[in-house]
This record gives sequence, C-alpha cells and structure tokens, in this order.
Amino acid sequence: MSSRKQRKARTSFGATAPPFIDYLKDILRRYPDGGQILKELVQNADDAQATEVVFIHDERNYGTESLCTEGLGKYQGPAQYVYNNADFSDEDWEGIQAAGRSVKRNDPNKVGRFGLGFNSVYHITDVPSIFSSGHLGLLDPQEKLFGKGIGGSRWSLADTEDQEMLMTLHDQFQPFRDILSLVNKPQWSKIIMEDKHFDGTIFRFPLRNETSDISDKLYDSDKVVELFDSFIADAHLSLLFLRHVTNVSLIHINKDSSVNTRLKVTSSTNTDVLLEPEEESVVKGSTSFKSITLSSEDPTETKWLVTTCCMKEGNIEQLDSLAEKLSFLPQVDLAFPCGQTIDCTDSRLSCFLPLPNLSDESNKTGLPVYINACFGLTDNRRHIKWQEEDQKHDEAALWNELLIKEVLPHAYLMILQDAIKLSQASMLPVSTVYDIWPDVTQTQQKEKWHTVALDVLHQLFRENVAVLSLAKDETMFVTPSEAVLPCNGPTPLATLEAIERTLVSCGANLVNLPASVAKAMEAAYPNHNNLTHVTPSFLRDVLHRTGMGNVCKEDKLCLLEFILIDGKYADLRGLQLLPHSDGTFRSFTDEEEDTVLIDNDTFPRFLLPGLGQHLFIPDDLSTTCSAHLRNLAATNLFKVFNLDKDKVADVVRSCLPVDWSQTTTGNVTWKIGSSHHPPSDWLQRFWNFLNAHFKELSRFTGMPLIPVTPIDKVRQPVSLARLQKNTTLIFQNTRQESLPDHIAQLVNKVGGTVVRGNEWLKHADLDSYVLCPSPSSVMKVFVNLDAQHVIRQIQTVSQVEREIVKDYLSSLGSLTSSEKDLLSKLPLFQTMNGLSVGAQSKQAVLLNSGLKVPEDLPMPDSVVQCATEADRRLLQLLNIKLMDTAQAVNLLIDCVQRAGCKKEDTEKIMTWILQHGNILFSQNKTLKSRCKDLSFIEVNGELKKAAGFFDPQNETFTALFESDLFPPCVYTQTQQMLESLTDIGLLNKETQVAPSHVLQVATQINNLHVGSPIEMDKRAQALLRMLDGNDLLSRFSQPQLDSLKMLKWVPCAQPTNEREQPQKQSQKSWFFCPDEVRLSQYKDMVGYVMPLIGKLNNTVNNQLGLDRTPPPQKVLDNLGVLKSKAQTMDDPDTDADFKRRLHSIYKHMQDHISEFTTIMSKDTCWLWNRNQFVATQHLVLNYPPNLDLSSYIGKVPYEFLPFKMLLMKLGLRESLSEEEIVAILHSIKQAIDRRQQPFASSSELKVSIEIVSWLWREKKSVPENIPVPVITDGGQFTLKPLSMTVFCDINKHGLKELQNGQEEIHVIHEEIPKAAAEWLNIPFRSTRILSPELVGIEQCGQSEPITIRLKNILKEYDEDSNIFKELIQNSEDAGANACKFLVDFREHQFPPDSLIDPEMTLCQGPCLWAYNNEQFTPEDWENIVRVGAASKENKVEKIGKFGLGFNTVYHITDIPSILSGKSLLILDPNVTHLRTHIKNKTNPGIKLDLSLKRHFDFFPVNLDHMRTFLIVVSPDKVHLNPIQAL
Repeated sequence: MSSRKQRKARTSFGATAPPFIDYLKDILRRYPDGGQILKELVQNADDAQATEVVFIHDERNYGTESLCTEGLGKYQGPAQYVYNNADFSDEDWEGIQAAGRSVKRNDPNKVGRFGLGFNSVYHITDVPSIFSSGHLGLLDPQEKLFGKGIGGSRWSLADTEDQEMLMTLHDQFQPFRDILSLVNKPQWSKIIMEDKHFDGTIFRFPLRNETSDISDKLYDSDKVVELFDSFIADAHLSLLFLRHVTNVSLIHINKDSSVNTRLKVTSSTNTDVLLEPEEESVVKGSTSFKSITLSSEDPTETKWLVTTCCMKEGNIEQLDSLAEKLSFLPQVDLAFPCGQTIDCTDSRLSCFLPLPNLSDESNKTGLPVYINACFGLTDNRRHIKWQEEDQKHDEAALWNELLIKEVLPHAYLMILQDAIKLSQASMLPVSTVYDIWPDVTQTQQKEKWHTVALDVLHQLFRENVAVLSLAKDETMFVTPSEAVLPCNGPTPLATLEAIERTLVSCGANLVNLPASVAKAMEAAYPNHNNLTHVTPSFLRDVLHRTGMGNVCKEDKLCLLEFILIDGKYADLRGLQLLPHSDGTFRSFTDEEEDTVLIDNDTFPRFLLPGLGQHLFIPDDLSTTCSAHLRNLAATNLFKVFNLDKDKVADVVRSCLPVDWSQTTTGNVTWKIGSSHHPPSDWLQRFWNFLNAHFKELSRFTGMPLIPVTPIDKVRQPVSLARLQKNTTLIFQNTRQESLPDHIAQLVNKVGGTVVRGNEWLKHADLDSYVLCPSPSSVMKVFVNLDAQHVIRQIQTVSQVEREIVKDYLSSLGSLTSSEKDLLSKLPLFQTMNGLSVGAQSKQAVLLNSGLKVPEDLPMPDSVVQCATEADRRLLQLLNIKLMDTAQAVNLLIDCVQRAGCKKEDTEKIMTWILQHGNILFSQNKTLKSRCKDLSFIEVNGELKKAAGFFDPQNETFTALFESDLFPPCVYTQTQQMLESLTDIGLLNKETQVAPSHVLQVATQINNLHVGSPIEMDKRAQALLRMLDGNDLLSRFSQPQLDSLKMLKWVPCAQPTNEREQPQKQSQKSWFFCPDEVRLSQYKDMVGYVMPLIGKLNNTVNNQLGLDRTPPPQKVLDNLGVLKSKAQTMDDPDTDADFKRRLHSIYKHMQDHISEFTTIMSKDTCWLWNRNQFVATQHLVLNYPPNLDLSSYIGKVPYEFLPFKMLLMKLGLRESLSEEEIVAILHSIKQAIDRRQQPFASSSELKVSIEIVSWLWREKKSVPENIPVPVITDGGQFTLKPLSMTVFCDINKHGLKELQNGQEEIHVIHEEIPKAAAEWLNIPFRSTRILSPELVGIEQCGQSEPITIRLKNILKEYDEDSNIFKELIQNSEDAGANACKFLVDFREHQFPPDSLIDPEMTLCQGPCLWAYNNEQFTPEDWENIVRVGAASKENKVEKIGKFGLGFNTVYHITDIPSILSGKSLLILDPNVTHLRTHIKNKTNPGIKLDLSLKRHFDFFPVNLDHMRTFLIVVSPDKVHLNPIQAL
C-alpha cells in the first residue's frame, strides 16, 4: 500500500445564522405592537440622557422627483417621527445596526439593555431613518433600495459629497427640514453646511402601506391614533421612574399641515423635600415628591410620593453576585399617588417604564404602591420572570425573587416611615400613611404578591415601629403594643364616636384604624389577640371606674348598646344606663322604682290605652339595644319585664273608660276624640290582637267590642255592642259576602238587626256572636222569628220584591225540614197565565234560556213557568219536576209527523225550530234525531229529508251541481237556519259527496264540454280541486272508477311539438280521459307528446293512474321531438332546458331499461354526443388507460356516464381490446394506401402516435410488423411496417442517403420517444451506420459483477503512478521500441447528434493519450477484454505475466478506448456512455471497423481529435492507444 492515500472530503457542518429578515420577523413576533413601541423609544431617549421626547404623526405626502433611489418614492408618504434632545454617540450608531445585540448590555444604568427595543419600530415601517450628531442614516433590512447585500445608507455631515446630496436632494430630505422647524431647531442649511452637527436626534418611520418581507401589517392614520391612544393610557406613569426624560409630547400634523398637540406630559421633582435613610442602614436611597402634569383637552396634575431604595453591597452575597453577573442594579422604587382615591387594582409593575396592562392582570400587584425595579423580563418584555417549574435555574428569575424578598420590604418600610415624617411635618395627610399600608384583602387572589404583602408587614412589626396614629392627636404615633385598638366587627359610627369621646376623656391610647389596616394587623401581627382592643368588658370596666360623669344622653344610649352585645348582663348592675320613655335613666337594680316594661311589635303599648307610658322603655332605641334588653328581661335579673298576650288580657278591662263598666248589658257609646276614651284606631288594632292570639272570644264576653255603625274619620260617637251568645245580629257586609239592601230592609221589617260597615271586624269565633250575610243566615233569622208573621209580611210585598227574595234564597245549599216547609208555603211562583201560587204538586217548564214557545202554539195548561234561574233552583230544592222548551216542542213535532198540519203550519213550525235549532237541538238530542228523520222539505212535489240536499254556501257545490240539489229559500233565509239544517243532515262538506254525484258531474262535462267549454272548464277545475282536497275516490267501487276513467273530463293544455305546429285555440283547456294524462313531473320526458296535469294528492294520482310512468313509445316520441328541436338550436350543449330534458329521458330509460331494449335497435341514433345524436355502437364508454382515441372514435360524454347500464344494454362497448387498438393502425394504413397521395392526415397521425406510445407505456405485446408512423421524402407522414423503420438518434443530414440505399428504410416519427423505440426493438440510426461488433468483457476467477471485479483489482493497484508503469510494460511485451504519453487538456463541445452516443458528451474533455509503435494481435484483442486473467503468465519473456496491469487505467477513467490497426475498441463496464449500442450488460463494449468511410462521414468529431495526436506523436500512425480520462 502506498503512503499517499485517498482521503474522503469532509462535508461542511455547523450552526448558521438565520437570514436577517427572518431574525427580524422573530423579534416582531415576540415584541408587542401598540403603545409599547413608543415606550421603547422613550426608554432609548432616557438612556441617551435626553430630557425631552416629541412624537409627531405627520399625514403629509412629499415629492418624489429628487430622491437617492427610485425605490424610495413610496416612502415619501405619512410617517411617524420621534425627536429627542440627545445626540447619537459612535456607540449608538454602532448599536442601531446590531439588531438584538445591545451596546447597553453591561450598563446597569441603561434601561434598554436588551438591544431589541428599537426593532419594534418595524411593526410600523420598513425603512427607518435617523438624523443625529454628524450623520443621517437610512436602514433597509430588505436590501431592496441600494442593492443586494446593502442594508442601508449613511450620509456624513463632514463629507463634502454627502453634504451636496443632503442639500440638493430636496424631496428626499424635505421631511427632516420640516420637523427641524417644528422642534425649534436651526435651519437645515446651517446644520449641514455650517455646524456639520445636529444637537439632537430625529427618527423618521414611514408608515407601511403595503405588505413586505418584514411584515404584512399595514399602518394608516387610524393605527397611529390607536398607537397614541395606547401610550396616552399610561402617560401618567411613563415618566414616573425615568432618570432623565421630563417632557414627552404627542403631535399630529394633518394633510393640510395644521398642527395639533394631543398631549404633553411633564414631570418635576421637589428637591426641597428629600428624605434619606440613616448611614447605618443596609440600604441607601431617598424619598421625595414628584409631580406629573398632563396637558391635553382635560389637563391633570398628579402628585406622587416616590421612594428609591438600593441595597448596599456586602449585605446579601447572592444578590451582589447576580448584580455583577447580570449588570443589574439591586434597587426598588415605590410610588404612591397623593391626594387620590386609592384603587389597589390599578397599581402596576414597571421596569423603568410601566409593563403592559394585560388582560390576565399578571403585571398588577394589588398593592397600593407602584413598584419599579431593574427586573429580569421575558423576551417580549411583557412579563417579569419568576422561578416557575421551567425556570428554576434562570438567573433573571432568581434575581427578581431576591429583589422582591430582600429589597422590596426595606423600600416599603422606608416609604411608610418617610410618610409618617412628612405627615408630622404637615406636608402629607395622616390618612396617607394608612393608605400606603398593604391591603391584604386586595392581594388574596394574587398569591405571590400576597406573600410579599405579608413579608412587608412582618418586617414592619418586627422592628416595632410607631406607625399607629392616636385618636386624640393624629400626628402622634405609637407602636401596636402601646395602642388601644378599636373594637372588632361592624360597629355604628355613632357608637364608635361615643366610645372615642369616652376613652379619650379617660386618657386611653385609642387609635383609629381603617379596615384595611386592621385586617393587615390581624393577618400579620404576631400574637394579635394579646393586643389591647376596645371590647364591652373593657368599656364596662372603664365606666365602673370612672362613672358616667358628663356623658350625654345620646352617648349613653350608644354605650349601652355596645356593652350589651356580649350578653354579660350581670355586669351591668349599678350602671345608670337603663332608659325610660320620659328621657331619664335608671340603674340596673331590683328596686320597684326601677321597674320598666318592654313592649314589642307583637304586643305594642297601644293595646293598653289607659296605662302610663312612662313605665315603658323609649320606643326609639336601636333594634340591637331593644333586643338585648328583652333578653335581659327574660333573665329576671332586674325589674325589667316583657309584655305578652296573657298580661294584656289580664289588664285590658282595667284600662277601659270608667263609664263603659257601669252596666253589663246593652250598648255603650264610644266618644272618639275624647281624652278619656281610647283613640280612633284602638278598637281595630285590638281586634287584630284578638285574631292573632285568641282562637275563642270567651275571655272577652261582655266587653263592648262590636261597633253597630261604621267608624268614620269625622270622629262621630259610635255605638258599641257587647259580645253575647244567641245574638240577633247579622252583618250586612263581609269580605266574601254582603246582604242586599232589599233583603236587609226585609230582615229589619220582620224584626232582625243588620250590622253595617267596619270590614276589619272579623274573628274565627265571631260567627257565634254576629251572623254572616248569607241566605242561610236569613233563613235562620226567618225561622227564629214568628213564621206566620214572616208569611204575612211577604204577602204584602210587591212582585218585584218577591222576585228579589226568591233570587236571593235560590242560592241556598240545603234546607232543614222546618226551612223547607216554610219555603214551600211562600207564594213565590207563577202559572203560565201569570197567577202567583205555591209550588206544591206542580210541573214546571224551563223558560230561563230566553226561548219561549210562541203563544199561538198550543201548550197544556198544567205547566208552571220556570222563568228564572232562581225559579229553577228553588223548584229543585222543593223536588219539583222541570221540563225544558225542547221537550215541549216534541209535542209540535208529533203534529207534523202525523201530517196533521197544513203546509203553511208545517213551514211555520219548522222555520221556528230551524231558526232556534242551536238552542233546541243542544237541549234535546231526541228532538234533533227526530228532525233528521223527518221528511219536511218539498221539492218537485216530493218531501225529502235535509240529508238529500247540498249547502248553497259552498262555492264548490254551486259550481258542480244543479239547483234541484239545494233546499228551497224558505228554509235558508238566515244563517241560523242553514246551521240547523246542517245539524240535521244538510251536506256541507266535500267529503260528503258520493261517487254517484262525482260521476254525474263528470258525465255532464263529458257531454257538454264541446258546446259549453268555458262553463265546463270551471266545473272540471272545481271537480279536480274537490278530488285533490278530499279522499273521495277511495269510496268508488271498481265499476264506478272504470266509468270515471272512460269519461273525458280532465282539463289539460293540448301538447304541441315541432312537427305539429300549435294552432290558435279558442279555449284554455282540452278535456281528456284520465288514461290519456300524466302528471307534470313527467314534463321533461313526454311534455311534447302527452297532456300533463299539475301535482294532485297521491290517492287521486294513484286511483286515476296519473302517476303511472309514461308509455315507452311516448318517451321515444318525445325524444324525437327533442332531436328536431336540437337541429334549430345554435348551441344545444349550452341550453340548460335541452340538457335537463335529455337527462330526464335517459334516467327514465335506464330506470325502465327492459321496456326500452325491446323496442329500440342498436343502430338508433338517440344518444347526444357533442353536437349530434349518435348510435351507441359508434361510441365507447372509456378509452384504454392513458390512451386518447378521441380523434378516431367517440367516447360517451362524462355527463351521461350515470346511464352506463342503459348504454351497455343498447350496444355500447365498454372499451377497445388490445387487438382492436392494433387493428386501428392497420385500418389507418389501409385507408392511406388507398389514396392517390398516400399520406396520413393530422388526426390519423395523432392517433397512430398515441397508440404506439400507449403500447410502449403499457408494455403490451406487439404483433410483428405493425404499422407505425414514419417520415416520407417530402416531410409528409405515412405508416410503414415496424421492420422497415429506424430511430433517428443523430442529425438528419444523411437521411436521404439512408433512404436511397438498397434496403427500404424509414425513419420513425420524431414524436415516438426513444424509450418506446428501444422497447419496440427499432434499431437506432447510429447503430445501423456503425454496425458495431459487441464486445463482452470476460472475467476470470471468482464470479462477481464486472464493476465489482474491477474495483477489487484497483485496490491491488492503489497508486496512480502504476498506470504509466503498466502501459510501458505492455508496450515492451508487445515488442514496441517507442512509448509516448500526451496529456490533452482540450474541452471539445461537439453536438450530441454527431457523437456515437449522446452520453459520450461527458467524455469529450481532458484525457491521457498513450502511444506505442506496435499493433494489437488477434490474441491481444481477445486478452484485453478478459478481466483478472494472467494472459502472459506462461510466457517467461513477458513482463506483465499476471495480466492485470492494463486495468490500472480504471483509476482515472470509466471508459477506456484502444485504436490499433483498423479497429477501435471502446469499453464501458458501467454501461453508462454507450447504452444506445450496448443491448446487454454482459457485452459492455463495442469494436468498430474504421476502414468503413461512413463512420467518418457520420461521426467525424469522434475521430478527428485522434488525428491530431497521431500527427504529434507519430506521422506513420503505427499504433494508437488513447485513454479517455473522465
């Protein structure tokens, strides 16, 4: 093995940077759009120590004539400008070009340390520009304006050429000129030509108005307004924590150049007030006031208390380490808005600028202060990092945790202590100190910040700072352990104030705490219960020690309520706090003089009108205090009592006026308004008390409690009756019932008494003392009085009054025997002739329906009138049989039925009955049934029942039937008569029409339609509507149905077609038998040849056969009409109606395929194909796969493929067989041969080429000598047998010579692919010319592929230099005395068609030539192709006895060639360069006879470059051995 070994080239591998545009897009995805963009620019200005920032939205458009490049024209429109009064340093110019690589990264005093902020402007622009200090720069990340690879341009104010451009390109730089004047800066020319320096910075961001590679987000004026609005929302916070910027303005310039300042924000710090911590503190910082002023349409000014707290180095090792590593400052700033209502939900985190106000409120703390710090932020700068599960080792997250835990409590303690100092100096309200305290109720839903709040409070309490303000002097502060804390729980303000006045007067250290501070202490102060709180026990002890002193009445009541709340009533003994209604206070003792009564809502003091009010507690005590006093009374500790019902019942009699108790019977007079009598509402409220607490009134019997007359508001004296049993009183009115005035008068007349008015007078037991107004009560009064006296009094009243009494008593539910006996004797009823009698042994006829039997009609005299409902009820109570009017009418029906009445009487009786049939028939079903069966209607001298006639109101009936089928007018005078006739059988519904009626109408139409077409058409239409709307045909017998089908009564339009031109018709419809008609749904199939009718109901369609499928012949006739119409159409394929009809017919034919195949022949032209109807045998369903035969034979259109089954049945071939396809070629050739000019047409040529290519693609077996397309002499085309063709793989200049040869040879058509020619075994033209001898490379030794064998040999000859040795050795063995080598570096660009094989193009480059002056022997030609054979091993005189040496040439070539004598051998072991001539890989080489002249005629370039070598090395050309090097 040689020491020089081939080494495999290493593929480059490693991480690569993304394209800048992709990197920028990623930044924009992570960086927020909106007001944050403006904040980033303010941040950069603050880093540059600018004090002023101006944002300008300019809607103006500038000129495009004088620009740096043409592409900048589209950026001369509306733009966003940003000005600040700081210069760009060289470092800034470097940083602006380094996206994402901040030059401020290691400067903890720089806000924008991430290096990503400025790139957020690419949300709104594609081409930002910057004018500052000594340069004007323009950035073009897309590299479209100044050329590929150029990301922008910069002009120097110190460069003469750049100065000239800045001054002459007016349109380009006019925007900057205008902005300079707006921000009050020197003129453009002075800055450029004189100063050569601009003191300040102007950014210009042209608004993106079309999508770009950077972003597809477009920015218009509305978007910029949203941008400004977003910034304005946080404007009051934006300057709060900045170091340098004190002024920010938002300016808008309209298209007309008018300028409007939307907002101006300024900040100022009061340096006169600056508090700093003590030197020994672990932190440093200060507290001061800062004012933020917003100048806009609604100007505001906010004063802030701002504390800066920085942890000194050396106190927290981990914090110091991270601060140095991250270049962060361990500082926390707190800001509190002074003089404002605090909403903890608004406070937000800031990282020098406020973080976004997100919907999830993750940047809100719930603390009353705003927090700012050098936080570690997420990539998009929208959140601060926390040590979550996936960020446990994130140093920035750890830094944030340390700031919050270690520095924030110190900062909070500092702002609290400084606030106390300022409040003591009267520079801050004391309430502000408490407002700054963390409100733990606001942080409960924010777990992390709740922990922070507790940490702050714990540190505050650990240091025992005096932070609680005294109530007696709010500027004095004490520690929690020294303070008396206000009471816990909700306490009324008045009580708190009373306690405060009392305790302050006693000298206690009472503090007043807001609820939030109290909650904070309760949550965080250790051993909170050990602190001193104001409790009832604490206050009672104070009062016992100090006495009541000068405590006012109001404070005493408040103190009483407070000391009662713990329920320790025994501790009240001796305290003079028990209130009386007279305003005095008594002590809590057991003495009688300290007795007090406590009324309540249930038992008010009003119930005892004569009792002194001074013994009750005040009625204006609070609910809580009263409740506790009631509870105290229940303990019996002191002389305090609760009022209840028994106590009221016991003492009420003693409380009544003295004059009421002087008698025990009779009524008393209540003098309403007298001071000695109860007030006007006492009685009603006392009855309410009785109703609520006593079920019986027996304890109050004898008391005058019943007012006989109403109590009115004028305070007239009222007579009161006493409660007594067996009373004669009856109420005139109650809530449910009332006594009519006439009845009341009658009751009074017969000796009873009626109590009127006072609806509130009621009780469950009152019915025993005063009767309720009811018929039953009246009857009780009548029974309790003298009966004869009552009867005599009723006899004296008028008939009207008797009717009133009868009507009132008719509502009695039941009667006792005595009551029934009395009622039956009362003269309350009348006979038919009007005589008033008793109801004994009488029958009654009901007359209360309003329908009475006319007087001129005979009725029996034994009937008593029952004219009213009262009559009916009383008669039923007395068990009198009742008879209604209908029952009486039955007597009249008997007369008509017996024919005992004249016609006039019959009509009179029946018209009266019909006129009142709605009443009579409903009352008596028997009467209705008898009328149904009664033949009383006379027509043509015959009496008929009502069921034999039709309703004249039915329009369908009047349109169908003659007049003799309708009742006479005498019985149809009113609607009620018609309704009564309907009730007794008159036919008024179409469903009642009998089959005979239908047949009668159909027969009339059939007979009369010629003479009266219009009238019969109406009748036919009505008949159809009736049949369609009603199931009448189902009642037909089969004979009846057959008769109906035989009649011409169905109205339809006369069908017309192209062959029968329609004539003008004098009638709308023709009449047909049902069998001749089909439904209109068959319009597309038979619309031209059959009458059609609209859709009717299924029963009609089925019974009449209208829904049957049309006869097949009619369908074919209709198709024939359609074929005729197609001939007159311009383009039938675009006619939707034509296509729809075709599809409908074809679908119908397929659905009924058996019917049509029997009547149609296969040569019938019925299938539409493009522009004509054809027979199915002239089409195929599908062409063979990948073969288009459209130019030879038609294919069934795609739209008719759903009818495949029909088409196949009628002779359609599914496809063509292989034999049929080949037969096409023969038929084409035969057609061509029969022509005078035997040339193929273009379509024949196309089909032929398609078929040959298809045979090749589908690898079909090809019959011998099939015709194929070839080229003729004149450039025409014809078909010739396959054996007479060649494939032209070289140029065509020798085609004529080839055709003029002895053998008839034709070149196959050029559209036949080479691969197809190979597969068809068509010889190549080059192979035919060369006639090469195929040479096989024979291998010796172990069997393996030739290429593998050669590889193994090359491994044995692994040095390239062995090639020359082996070739010299072979020359020596051949007896040559000269051996020469030539390295030929020429590149030959020969046309492929002039080479032996087109793949030989790759072998026409540099090569190595080897020459010796001996020829190959036949043995040499045999041995050269034997691989691995030691062909000279038995010849001791031969050096290369192993026979392997020649194969070393494969180190440098894949295709060696040998020229010796008249033969040229070319070897191609890989078969990659001579595939045209090598048909088998076992013969990977060819040998050419160069003595044939045609080889040089057709392939001159392959051999000419050999001549050059022969001239150089040997003019005699004894032996040539070239090696082509690839």
